[in-house]
Amino acid sequence: MAKKNKRKFDTTEIRLTDEELALRMEQRYKVRTAQLRRRKTVTLLVFLVAFAILATMCGKDIVRLKAENIALKKQQVALEKQRDELKEELANVDDPEYIREQARKQLNLLNPGEILFLFDDEQGVEEVQEPEATEETEQTEDAGGSDG
Repeated sequence: MAKKNKRKFDTTEIRLTDEELALRMEQRYKVRTAQLRRRKTVTLLVFLVAFAILATMCGKDIVRLKAENIALKKQQVALEKQRDELKEELANVDDPEYIREQARKQLNLLNPGEILFLFDDEQGVEEVQEPEATEETEQTEDAGGSDG
């Protein structure tokens, strides 16, 4: 095994005065203090950068979640309105007048004597109908016209 070469310094030859010793100690203290200050500054900067990055990421998430919350509230309002309309429609399902109205709108059914005109328009299809002939007038015409 190789022995490590250890140097020993002879301190007897180096004799420092108290002033020189104090000056060297002061210089070492200043160097160490400056090194320590640099380390603390670098550490602080690293923590500040890490905090800024985390705050930015969290801030983006907060903004995104707030926007999503607003969109969901709008959707909730629209769904509640649709629910109310459907409840109202459900309440009218057994009403004969409502059934007649839906048959006219959805199936284009007409009363006897009516004519349906459909026009293609930029906005969609328009329906133009003749004035409705009520059942009473048709019955009176039939009753009056059948004399013989």
